[in-house]
Amino acid sequence: MTSLHHIAQALDSTAVRKIPAEPTGAAKIFQFHCRTNILHSVFTLKSRIQDNLNLGLSILKNNFQLSIQ
Repeated sequence: MTSLHHIAQALDSTAVRKIPAEPTGAAKIFQFHCRTNILHSVFTLKSRIQDNLNLGLSILKNNFQLSIQ
């Protein structure tokens, strides 16, 4: 009796594996815009974090200078 394992191996070795095609047309444009929007969001967030850190450092620096005087 042939085991299920052997049947699965036989099917796997004869199966035609389909490679997903690259998106074309509108799908490709949509994919590009999604990636662009994600990158834009990441850079905007990075910029906001840097601005907040710089503001916080300025406040700390001013408070430190006031406490020394």
